Amino acid sequence: MTPALFGRDHPAGVLRSEIARATDSHGGLVLVTGEAGIGKSTLVTDAAHEARRRGALVVGGSCWDSDNTPGYWPWVQILRGLRRSATAAEWAAAQEASDGRLAVLLGDPAGVATGAAHGGEPGAEAGAAGVHGGGPHADGAPGEGSPGWGPSEGAEAFGLFDAVTTALVAVSQSRPLVVVLDDLHSSDPASLRLLEFAAQHAWFERLLLICTYRDVEVEAPGHPLQPLILPLVSRAAATLTLTGLGRDEVGALMTVTTGREPAPQLVDEVHRRTGGNPFFVEQTARLWHSGAPVSTIPPGVREAVRQRLALLPEPVVSLLTSAALLGREFRRQVLAVVHGAPVPHVDRLLESAVVARVVVPRPSGQYAFAHDLLRETLYASLDDAEARERHAAAVRALDTHGGLGDAVPPGALARHAHLAGDALERDRRIDLLLAAARDASGRLADEEATEHYRRALAVASGDDPDLRRATLIGLDLAGQLRHAGEVAEAQRLLDGAVSRARELDDPELLGRVAITLQRDGFLGNPGVSTKGLLAEAHRRITGKEGQESLSDDRLAQELAIHFMALARSGSDDEALAFSLWARHDSVWGLGSAVERLGLTDEMTVVGRRTRHQDMELHAASMRWVALLELGDPAFLDQFRTFVGLAKVTALPRFALSVAVDSSLIASLQGRFAEAATALEDDSLDPENNDHAAFGFMGHHLHWALHLLRGRFAEAEEVLAELPASGYPFPALLEAVTAVEQGDATPALRLIAEHADRAAPYPRAYMPLWLRLLAQAAAVTGDPRLIARAEDELTPYTGQWVVSLYGCDIGGPVDLWLGMLAAARDDQDAAVAALTEAAASSDRLGARPWAVRARLSLARSLLARSGADGAGAGSAGAGGAGAVGAGAVGAQGLGADDAGQARRLLGEVAREAGELSLDHVEAEAASLRTAPPMTVSGTTAAAAADAAAATSVSRTSPPSPVPARPPAPESAPAPASNRSEAAASPRSEAAASDRREAAASAGPSAEFRRNGPVWQLRWDGVTVHVPDAKGLRDLHSLLGLPGADVPAVRLLAPEGGDLVVAAGQLGGDPVLDEEAKRRYKDHLDRLDAEIDRAAARDDAQQVEKYDRERQALLDELRTAAGLGGRTRRLGDQTERARKTVTARIRDTLRKLETLHPALAAHLKASVTTGTTCAYRPEHSPDWRL
Repeated sequence: MTPALFGRDHPAGVLRSEIARATDSHGGLVLVTGEAGIGKSTLVTDAAHEARRRGALVVGGSCWDSDNTPGYWPWVQILRGLRRSATAAEWAAAQEASDGRLAVLLGDPAGVATGAAHGGEPGAEAGAAGVHGGGPHADGAPGEGSPGWGPSEGAEAFGLFDAVTTALVAVSQSRPLVVVLDDLHSSDPASLRLLEFAAQHAWFERLLLICTYRDVEVEAPGHPLQPLILPLVSRAAATLTLTGLGRDEVGALMTVTTGREPAPQLVDEVHRRTGGNPFFVEQTARLWHSGAPVSTIPPGVREAVRQRLALLPEPVVSLLTSAALLGREFRRQVLAVVHGAPVPHVDRLLESAVVARVVVPRPSGQYAFAHDLLRETLYASLDDAEARERHAAAVRALDTHGGLGDAVPPGALARHAHLAGDALERDRRIDLLLAAARDASGRLADEEATEHYRRALAVASGDDPDLRRATLIGLDLAGQLRHAGEVAEAQRLLDGAVSRARELDDPELLGRVAITLQRDGFLGNPGVSTKGLLAEAHRRITGKEGQESLSDDRLAQELAIHFMALARSGSDDEALAFSLWARHDSVWGLGSAVERLGLTDEMTVVGRRTRHQDMELHAASMRWVALLELGDPAFLDQFRTFVGLAKVTALPRFALSVAVDSSLIASLQGRFAEAATALEDDSLDPENNDHAAFGFMGHHLHWALHLLRGRFAEAEEVLAELPASGYPFPALLEAVTAVEQGDATPALRLIAEHADRAAPYPRAYMPLWLRLLAQAAAVTGDPRLIARAEDELTPYTGQWVVSLYGCDIGGPVDLWLGMLAAARDDQDAAVAALTEAAASSDRLGARPWAVRARLSLARSLLARSGADGAGAGSAGAGGAGAVGAGAVGAQGLGADDAGQARRLLGEVAREAGELSLDHVEAEAASLRTAPPMTVSGTTAAAAADAAAATSVSRTSPPSPVPARPPAPESAPAPASNRSEAAASPRSEAAASDRREAAASAGPSAEFRRNGPVWQLRWDGVTVHVPDAKGLRDLHSLLGLPGADVPAVRLLAPEGGDLVVAAGQLGGDPVLDEEAKRRYKDHLDRLDAEIDRAAARDDAQQVEKYDRERQALLDELRTAAGLGGRTRRLGDQTERARKTVTARIRDTLRKLETLHPALAAHLKASVTTGTTCAYRPEHSPDWRL
């Protein structure tokens, strides 16, 4: 196949098969059909090459549509070619077989004379056959009854048909013969009759007839050759109808034509415009290659399209011209309205266009032009003024037909408005362009939305401008540009909006500009501040002076309230929509959920009334977020309502929102695999999304999911990608990630940096900031931070920490209040708050947060039991009452607290295991099996130690922890401290006494766990280290100095003696004493090498020696033990020995960097193996 035959594998294969049959057996008739330029001649030319390769003789002729064309013209060419290409013997045989009658067609005087000698009069035969004139469609037929033919004339024609056919058959006796007739649609009738005769009488010979014609022309009603060509179809062995090339074939053809590969977008456009017609593609590609726009119609293509359209009746062309105004695709009902004709009449005309393949029906019930070149040629037939008037008329017609106009896409109506120009009213043009911009934005079509906004702005700013509306459109355009990441242009528009609002002396317009800036952007002009604009607008609208001290948020909130009141009184839905949105965003944060619920209700009403789908869907989404923030289980039903609305509207923007929200809720409820799957949506990939906010939001969502699951390594991988994604506050997420692992340094650094700011982050991020503040306070135990965090969070008890408009769910407020109470050693208040946190999580189905709350609750119960002793304390302390499902009551103290805590820990471990929260499961198991006094009952003292050690610890903050700044004037007064309301008998004075006593008589050494962090003190230096299994192993050994602890017990401490006994079961010894000694020596050498490599921190060598050791152990399934005990290789004991040894070695290696003195002590005192032990030279006073 030649390179030009792109996408023609099947028809080329059929032709090759027919040629093969003709060369081996017999031929027949093959018809190749299709529109002009579709590649019929190219395909047949390739077939001719194949036939010659197989040894066939190929001759051909082309029909010609002209009044001066002689009759039988294609056959004249065929016979001339046969005489030229055949051998002398073959041509003599043909002449003899035809009895010399071929001379009539060849114009040979000798032949004519010869023919006369056989009884024919020279002039009579030529005239009878119509050889010398009559035009291509001159009538005539062999046989009686043919129009224009008498009996004698029919007989003469029959003789000619037989002569030509006999001559062709004679030549095919010596070798196969392939005859090609091109463009039968331009033939004369006599030539078609001769073709039919030959096809009928020579099908059993080695003669193959290949013919091409334009079926779209022949099949059109009234075509004169239709009665002659259609019967050929029934006689054909095969009819091959060629259609347009596919998109990939178009790209390949463009590459071959121009010598360079076009961009994918260019290929798409050329395919759409040409319909894949190869001739159109080649011509368009050449023009593009020469520098012309791809939208240019090449002259040859334009002429071909015009010829095709000229075959249609005038009423059909007129209808299609109206359809060209509607675009490539259109609905018949809309076309009827625009054309001003009844639908049944339009249907009949469209049927003719479909038969002519100018338009094609779509499965959706719409129609479409076969390709854009047809539509553009029709549209170009209108002059500019007529085109504008007809576009304006289309808009007016659709406006007057009610619901029919709603069926037209907003973008199509905006196109009519734009092309109508001044022929359509200005306000109507602007309305349609803005509606299309909102629709495109909802579909995430940023470029389209931007173009509509630009056009609307140009109309509003043109002749007799509406500057106020132009300013508002400029704000919308700036917002769209910011979403698309074009910040510089957006800022220029915002600066211009400020200037225009001041020029117009319009306080309300200035207020809207200021609110937009405060919510979405900042001024490019450094001489003007957003707060200054807010204060200026506030003063001019309210008449109040001296309000400059109010915060930006407070000013924006009051302006939004004013705008809502004005909009409601004036029935201005557009202004009301803006003010509702502005108020919703300006009050976002903890404590505003109730008001936001009311705002979302009104937004829903306005959205439905104005048919503003974006507003209705946004309100539905924000409503479930507000319900969740209030701890209301109804949030789930509201989420389902939102999903249903989003599916009905099918807007890509909200399909994306559904994916995000589904992930958030699945994560909240512990369905982590489902949450991760939802985040795999392509639209969340920064590479696939032009929206700057969505680009970095995908990173935030992945980070939050990893953090909730305790997968800190994965969370830190996401953090590494934040700078490139444009995330605005990466340091905030880094600090949260670190403090989750017990490292408060980044958090303390941020707190110090923002010491002089009451609100260091935008409102959307402030709940996340408060969570960080609470966690940092709980980890460090700093009394000032604890007091500050409690003052910030206490007013919102019973609510949830929700940031970024719902994209970050940070758990119940009571969880953080409970941890803060535990950090200041008020375990009664901690138990009360954590009990409520667990119950709230249960109500929402938030399993991960419920597990986390119960783990902290159990820790506080154990701490309280250790502080009070058995039966100590007041029965009513804490005032918590019964805890929800699976929790324990706060009224039980002492031994009862401990028992209930351990039962609770069992449930936590089981639930965490189901959720794959490995870090929670491990901590619960460790707390459950720890000796009673290893859980500190004086948490406040530990917190004080942590704060006091900050100056010598590696986690020292860069500057003193700041005191809590005063609340802004607009902030509500903080509620009384929850510990005071609990009326606990443990007074602050008593707690203070304990702290002072602990500080003055602190232990000489400490190895204590506090949540996710271990506090390690040795030789006067304290470090805080994230939890690790090796630390737990060391903790157990330090609690049993001098004792041999089986590695099996350390591997699974919750199993007790039964696990140790089971782990020691194994095979019998199979080696003699000498073999045992040699294996022991080899293993000892490997252990020594592993230790030396580990000391050098040479991970490669450690891995190498460990592999060798493992291979040896795998070979020895049972063997005599080392050191006098029987080791059963391959059993649980060996696995425990290796695992525990590796864990302890890894922990000691890390401690060498963090606390060298402690690491040195432990390496000298701890031995590992099948049994492990801690045997120091002098026993320190460990606080465990």
